[in-house]
Formats: sequence, C-alpha cells, structure tokens
Amino acid sequence: MIHGYFPSKREVFDVFNKDNVKILYGETYDLLGITIDSLKYYLFVGLFPDSTILIADTASAINQSSGDTQTIFDEGKKRLSHIQEIIQTYHLPIHVTLMSELFKEPHVQELIKQMQDVVIQSPKIQTMLQKTVLQNRIHQEDKTAYKYGAEAIATSLLFDIKVGPPRERFYDEAAVLVAKELKRECYKSIYLTPTYPLGMDFMYFLLHPEIEEFGLTPYKAGSNKLQEHRIFLEKTSSERINDFINTSFVPKQAGLPDPVGDLENIINLAKHFRKETTYENLF
Repeated sequence: MIHGYFPSKREVFDVFNKDNVKILYGETYDLLGITIDSLKYYLFVGLFPDSTILIADTASAINQSSGDTQTIFDEGKKRLSHIQEIIQTYHLPIHVTLMSELFKEPHVQELIKQMQDVVIQSPKIQTMLQKTVLQNRIHQEDKTAYKYGAEAIATSLLFDIKVGPPRERFYDEAAVLVAKELKRECYKSIYLTPTYPLGMDFMYFLLHPEIEEFGLTPYKAGSNKLQEHRIFLEKTSSERINDFINTSFVPKQAGLPDPVGDLENIINLAKHFRKETTYENLF
C-alpha cells in the first residue's frame, strides 16, 4: 500500500528505529462526509502507536470556497467525533485532535510566524507551493503569502514522520528548504497509494493523466467534483459499492490505476485490527 518515500526508504526506517517517534497524518475536509479513502490513512497510522491524526479545521476555513467559516469549524468537530468512534471500533492506539486546538500553543504560533516569514522572502519556495494549488487559486494564494501551505508545513515540522497522499510531495519538497532556513531537522514523508475514482474505465485515466499519477484528494470527498465516484462511510449502499466494483477499470499489469485493488487493501487492513471484518460490515 505504500506508494513511495521522501526522501528515501533508508532515512525513513532510521527514523522509525528511534525512540518516541512522532507520526502525523493531517487532513482537511469538505461537508460531504468521510470517505473510505480517509479510513485507509487512519488504519495505516494505527499500525504505529501514539500517531496523531490532525483534523485541519483551521486550514479548511482558509479556503474561501469552503462556505461559511462557522459551518466548517462545526463540521470539524463532527469529524473529530466520528474519527474517535472509528478509533474505538478498530482499537487503534492513536490520537486525534483539531488544528485549532494545536494552534493555541504559543510555540506553534511562533513556528508558523517564522515559516511565513521564510515563504514571503523566498520566491523559490513560493513557486514550489504554487504546485499545491489549482491554477485559478494561485492569485488568491499569492495575496495570503501561501498561508495555507505555510501552516501545513509548520505543523508537519512538529513531527518526525508525515503520512499523506502522493501530491503532498510538493509541500514536502518546500519543507526541506524551509527547515534548512530555520536550521531545524525536517520530517520524513511516507506516501500511500493514490486514491482513484471508482466506476471509471481505463479511457478516463488516459484522458486525465494527472489523476492517474496523483489520484484524488483522499480526505476531500468532492475532489475534482467526483463525489459520485467515491465510497462514503455509513452512507454508500452495498448495492452502489457492488456497482462500483463491476464497472471500475481493473489493470492486468502493475503500475496502472487499481481502484478496486485499493479497496481490497483497505478491507484487508481493517481485518488486521478487527478479525471479524467482512466486506459487508465494513460499511
């Protein structure tokens, strides 16, 4: 299930072998609900005791297209409660918290300020962070001095290892430069397999090479407006899931998008924590 490492497998393993390793998985969100793709990340970090799931309510509110700010924060609290239920259901030895709570710590605020100062003074880092946003949002990000990316990197620098989707490598590449400027050690990154839309044939991926390479955003259900091709926890029916499986592209060789195979991996990972897990009761 691990898609790749940044910067190298050896360095990541060396960090894992240290005592008191701090591992982070952070996610923003929309108002559509939790996808099974997020569950993959919760279960993966559950393999490493004392890992932290960070619900980025503050970051989600920065996105002007997200809607009413209070609604976004309220949704973050609901997500916190839902993830806590998932942690209890699968007996995961991990923690979940809100970014807004983490940001109350003075040392975190100081790190964010230092991070923003570095970004403002570095056109190179700004160019790297441009790769993390859609073209139609670059102007807005320029005006905020890439506040979203700056806070994301500053938060990650509080940890030793960050788990995330492949596209987050653009944040991680910028983080290396930031850490160097701040004269502190940078975290290492693990990328899980891309999240692919279900119910699509191979032609779709041929016509959308960026999704073939990076996939959808696992934690934002409306990523690329493909929510009709996602599985939602406690919402998507078994009939709909069966339809997804029957109509999705199934590769005959390695290296191609494999949405059904990824679904199978998630179920197998769930079985690791709950032996009684089956295809039917997972949803």
